[in-house]
Amino acid sequence: MLAMMAAATACKKDDFLNVVAKGQVSDATVWASEGNADLFLNDIYDGLPNINQEYQLSEQYADNSFCGAAWETGQSVVRAGAISPSNVPTGPGANVGTNGGMWDWVGNYTKIRKCNTFLQKINENAANFSEDWLKKRTGEVYFLRALFYNYLLTSYGGVPIITVPLDNTSSDTLFYPRSTFDQTLAFIEHDCDSAALLLPSDVAKNLGGRPSKGSAVTLKGWVELFAASPLVNINNDLSKWAKAAATNKEVIDMNLYSLLPDYSNIWAQAYNDNDEVIFNREYVSVKKGGYREGYLGPVYVSGVQEGWGNLAPTQGLVDDYSMDNGLPITDPSSGYDDQHPYDHREKRFYQSILYDGAPWQGDTIKTRIGGSNQIDLGSTSDITNTGYYARKTIDENIKAQASIANATGGENYIYFRYAEVLLSYAEAQNEAVGPDASVYDAVNKVRIRNPAAPYLPSLPAGLSQSQMRDYIRRERRIELAFEDKRWFDIRRWNITSGSTGVLNTPEYGMEIRADATGKLNYTRVKIFTNIFYDKNNWMPIPQTVMDKNPQLKQNAGY
Repeated sequence: MLAMMAAATACKKDDFLNVVAKGQVSDATVWASEGNADLFLNDIYDGLPNINQEYQLSEQYADNSFCGAAWETGQSVVRAGAISPSNVPTGPGANVGTNGGMWDWVGNYTKIRKCNTFLQKINENAANFSEDWLKKRTGEVYFLRALFYNYLLTSYGGVPIITVPLDNTSSDTLFYPRSTFDQTLAFIEHDCDSAALLLPSDVAKNLGGRPSKGSAVTLKGWVELFAASPLVNINNDLSKWAKAAATNKEVIDMNLYSLLPDYSNIWAQAYNDNDEVIFNREYVSVKKGGYREGYLGPVYVSGVQEGWGNLAPTQGLVDDYSMDNGLPITDPSSGYDDQHPYDHREKRFYQSILYDGAPWQGDTIKTRIGGSNQIDLGSTSDITNTGYYARKTIDENIKAQASIANATGGENYIYFRYAEVLLSYAEAQNEAVGPDASVYDAVNKVRIRNPAAPYLPSLPAGLSQSQMRDYIRRERRIELAFEDKRWFDIRRWNITSGSTGVLNTPEYGMEIRADATGKLNYTRVKIFTNIFYDKNNWMPIPQTVMDKNPQLKQNAGY
C-alpha cells in the first residue's frame, strides 16, 4: 500500500487522467460552435411544460372542469383543502419525468440553472459565435428564464433570485433567501425587457416555436396584471393597473397579431401557428405529439370506449356562456329556458362543450340517464361526472385510442395568444381609469371575433366599472377555458375561498332524465363539495426544499 501511495503521489499533475467519459461531451465541445450550443438550448426548450402530454390540467384544480378520479390531485388534494408542504401540486406537465409540472419548484430551478449556464458560457465563449446568433439566443434564454420565474412567482410569491449556475465546490453560497414579491417581479420585468430588445418582431408561424419580442412583452404584461390584482395589490394601487395596461397596449400597438375568424380552428393541427398565437410549444404528430384526444376526450363514441374523459366541464362554466343575443342566462330578458338549456347559446359554447345531444365523430353524445355516456355520479368509471365533455382543444379528426397509443395529437400548445392580451388590457385599463372607449373596443373585438359573422353583439353601452369588471371576468373565463388560465385568474382575483368562494362551494353537474312521454327533464345536481382555504392561494414551498435550505421562509399558514 505504501508503494502504491508513493507511485500515486509521483504522478504528473497536468490533469492528463481527467478524460471525458465515452458517451459524454466535454464542456469545451458544447460551447465550441453554434450547432452544439443549440443542442444545449434545445434541452431548455424541452423543459417547457409539456401540457399536451398531460392527463390532468390545472382546469381540474380550478372550477372549469372536474375530474371524477378520486386519486388525482385535483380532487384528492386541491379541492379537498389538503394542500401541504408534503404534497404540493406542481401543475400540468408533471408527467414528463424530471422536467416537473408547470410550477414545480425543483423543476423550474433546474431549468433556471440551465438558462444561467447557457448565458454564462456563451459569454465566455463569444468568439465562437456570430453576433446575430448571440443576439437571438441570448434573447430567447432571457425570455425562457423569465417564463420559469413567472411560474414560481405566480404560485409561491417572492422566490430566491439566482442568476449564475451555483457550484458546491466553490466558496459561493448555495442557500439563497427569498426575495420579495416586488423584487422578483422586477427581475422578471427586466429579463422580459432584455429579451424584447434582442428578439425579432415577428409572428409565431415564422419562428418555429421560439419567442418573439411580442412574446416577451406579453409575458411582462401578464406578470404585471397578476401583481396588480387583489391577491397581491391589497390596497388597490391604481398605478399598478395602469402599468399592466400600458404593457399589454404595447403588444396591441405592434399590429402583428389578429383574431382567427373561426374560434374552433385556433387549436386545430391544420391551423398551427396562426396569427393569433404569440408563443406556443410545437408538436409533431405520431409518437412525438400529444395525448389530449385520448386523455381528455369523451369516453364512449359510437358504442366503443375511446377516451379517458378527464376534462369534464362543470355546470358553473356552462352557465357562464351567454345566450346568442349576448346576454347572460341570469338576465330575465335573455330568453334562457332551464328545460332547454342548450338552445340559443353563444357560438363558443357549441365550439367548446360536448353536451347531451352534441354531435361528435359521427356519433351523438348522450349523457342522459340511459345514454351511452350516462353521467357518473358515483365516480365508478371514466365517464363524465358533470354531464359534459370538452370539445375545445380536442381535435375531432383524431381518434382517442390512436392518441393514447401513438401520441398522434399534432396540435400545438398555446401559452399566450392575442385574445388574452386584449382581455388583459381591458381588465387593467378598466381598473385603472374605468370603462373608457378603449376598454369597450378590446372586449368587443373578442366578443365579435369575426366582423363578417359576429360571435356576439357588442357590449351594452353605459356600463359601470363594476359591471364592466363582471363582463370582462366572464369573457376571460369563456374565451380562455381549458387553456390553463382559470387557476391563476381565480387566485389573483381572490375569489377562491370564503363562504362564496368558487373553490369553497359545491360543484354541480346536469342530470337529464326522460319521463314516460320521452320528454327530457334537466336537473342540476351536486357532484362534489369543495374545500379551499385562504392560504391555498399560494402554494407551500415543498418540505424537502425547506429542509435543504435554512434561509427559506415558508408561506403563511403552512
